[in-house]
Amino acid sequence: MSGIHLHPHDILDEGVDNIVSRLAKMGDIDHLFVEVNTIFERNPYPVGHLPHNPIHQVVMGTGTLHARLNDYQQGALYQRVDPTILAGQDPLAIIKQQTDGTELKVIPWVNILNGDFAGDLANNQVIDFQGDPVEHWLCPNAPDVIELWRKTFHSLQKTYGYDTYLIDRIRFPDWAGKTVSPRGLLTCFCPHCRKKMQQQNIDINNLIFTINQLVILLKQHEYDVVVDYLLNDPLLKQWQQFRQQSISHFVENLLHDVNQHDGSLKLWLDLWPPAYSWILGQDYTQLTKLSPALKHFPYHKLGGGADVQGLINFLANTPEKQEKAFSAFLRLFNLPYDLSYQQFKQHGFPIAFVKQQNDIVRERSQPGTWIFSGIQMWNIDADGLLEAVKAAKNSACDDLLYYCYGWATDDLFTAIGQQSTKR
Repeated sequence: MSGIHLHPHDILDEGVDNIVSRLAKMGDIDHLFVEVNTIFERNPYPVGHLPHNPIHQVVMGTGTLHARLNDYQQGALYQRVDPTILAGQDPLAIIKQQTDGTELKVIPWVNILNGDFAGDLANNQVIDFQGDPVEHWLCPNAPDVIELWRKTFHSLQKTYGYDTYLIDRIRFPDWAGKTVSPRGLLTCFCPHCRKKMQQQNIDINNLIFTINQLVILLKQHEYDVVVDYLLNDPLLKQWQQFRQQSISHFVENLLHDVNQHDGSLKLWLDLWPPAYSWILGQDYTQLTKLSPALKHFPYHKLGGGADVQGLINFLANTPEKQEKAFSAFLRLFNLPYDLSYQQFKQHGFPIAFVKQQNDIVRERSQPGTWIFSGIQMWNIDADGLLEAVKAAKNSACDDLLYYCYGWATDDLFTAIGQQSTKR
């Protein structure tokens, strides 16, 4: 049941025959997770070029919808449609036509709270602790977000026939994006979140005061003091729990609304590794009550998929301060590695990160949850890729999900296939 992620540009630029031929070298791929709407991400990330794309060396994600939905602009919110769709191209229809009736199963992959949305953004966007909107992020507690996705999923099912979807970006913002800024973590303070926090007796004024103190401490390079606050302060812990409840309730309500009619839709989860998930509002125990399957991404070479270097370089501008910030980062996220920042920049986390995170996912998830371990398939050599595959297979995960097809060099497809035949 191993899978791989595909982006719209892979299908449009390379064609399905070329994709299937390349995937056949891997030997064990039967699930294609096809992106329906992009995020603001460079393809490939963060540098390099698309190694086998005949048309584009680099593709910039623009947060747009790559599916043909007739009623996409109706309602309080909608997502902007990509120009390729308006020009008559339809990657999801193309891959459906060429995979229906084969052993390949398509799982559309949908980014929920992050993208180029339009309509009544003022009443639905994420607001930081200073009262400023976080661009391109919708709030899970906002009034119109679930209705947007209820209509979208029904339209997707009606148009393309798929009943299982991988939902991604079901969280509050992290510190990365078009630019690096930790203020994405210091959210959300929109009217809807404020009202719910008040109902839970969260002292919002004191919370904002505390967050402002943390910002001052960060500017003073008091990283360990900030970590102590984030791990131990009762008000901050209450707020972190509120954020986790917000995301869990959002997914629960979304699942309820999309299944009001026949209950046929299934939503699988794309989550951050447990090291970081808690600070972004993701609670594995609660979320896996709602879904039978999940994928997370313990990419050890990249620090678990997080832009660790971006954050450290944002916070600290000298080697000494960067080492201090990185040490605090490891402590905050319970990463028990005797590792300097310079070593991390060269090698990433130890390979043990893969098994450690997968085992924690199993421990925190509901019994029977199908767990995909995300496998980094770019900016890595064949030996490093096989090392990650071996570590994942020796962990508590059920299967592998590679990220991603379009960014991987041809030797990596071959290496996976050769490794598979040796088993």
